[in-house]
Amino acid sequence: MAYQAPDPEQFAGAAEAYGYMAPLAAVNITLPAYVFGGPCVQLSRIIYLNQCNPGDILTGAAQWLQMAQKFDEAREAFQARLDGLAPEAWAGEDRDAFDAKAEKIVNQLQAIHAFAMHLGISMFAIGLMLCVMIPIMLVMATVLMALAVTTLIVQQFVPAGPIMALSWRATAMTFGTSALAALKVMDEACSMAAKVLAGFIAANMTLTWINMAANGNIISPAATIGSTGYSFLQGLAQLAVVKLMAPGRGATGGMLSKISTGANGALMKAGPGLIGGVGAQGVYNIGNSAAGDDAPNKMTDAGVDVGAYDFIPDTFGDKARAGDDAPSWRPDGSKPEPEEEGAEGEAAA
Repeated sequence: MAYQAPDPEQFAGAAEAYGYMAPLAAVNITLPAYVFGGPCVQLSRIIYLNQCNPGDILTGAAQWLQMAQKFDEAREAFQARLDGLAPEAWAGEDRDAFDAKAEKIVNQLQAIHAFAMHLGISMFAIGLMLCVMIPIMLVMATVLMALAVTTLIVQQFVPAGPIMALSWRATAMTFGTSALAALKVMDEACSMAAKVLAGFIAANMTLTWINMAANGNIISPAATIGSTGYSFLQGLAQLAVVKLMAPGRGATGGMLSKISTGANGALMKAGPGLIGGVGAQGVYNIGNSAAGDDAPNKMTDAGVDVGAYDFIPDTFGDKARAGDDAPSWRPDGSKPEPEEEGAEGEAAA
């Protein structure tokens, strides 16, 4: 009996809620970063670099697990048909050839099922870690926002306000330092888990290619290099842009500081503007979440999204995948209709 994969729709509520959390954290950390500086600027960097929706990641994970379930069900149904062929009903060299070929098909279905299962579980692991981290980001940013507003009000409108504001500032800096230390640990844990899981996925993909080839289905990596390679390069380019636009850049440690100290210094001087960009992007993403996925967006349709610092067009990926529809093995090009539930067992019986 195949396992039951989670329904992607069950994460729709999480996707809707988390669609506001990370952007709200970005909006809330902006004023504290200007007012207090120091750890708040570094917090704004971490919050900016983790602008994502764990609900969407969990939905994608569930879709991969559903794919794994479908291949497992196909393997079970095919195996049931094979088990229904009695040895005495058909014997000879043609039966031996059939059994050998059928075994390879079963192995292929099992290999694809295992890869899809591994990918789905990996995405679930990352999604759940971010499900914990992003609400904490929002709480930290909101507390610092409240402290920043209080500090400004006390400083401007309360007698002896400047002296009292120093106390509020000290409280904010203490909280910000502790929050930064905690968030750094979580951010590094997520990054390490992502790197480990990415390595496992790459190794599993290689083993799946080898397994499929060993079972008679030779898939050339060159056949997927167009869309897959472009998506990979597009993602790396977009990640580079995102990191360039992140506030809180240091004089050393980053790749840009090794390539060009001048460019790195220019981005360090642009820090105040980049902090404002964090808040602006948060407002933009909140608007997108409120409008919904079906809202018209000419930039997104063109493959870019300037409001989210996405300047790298990705329309080529859709064109490269245009021929990825499942082929038909029938002479007339038609495809079989799905069998009714329980038909496999009746046929095997």
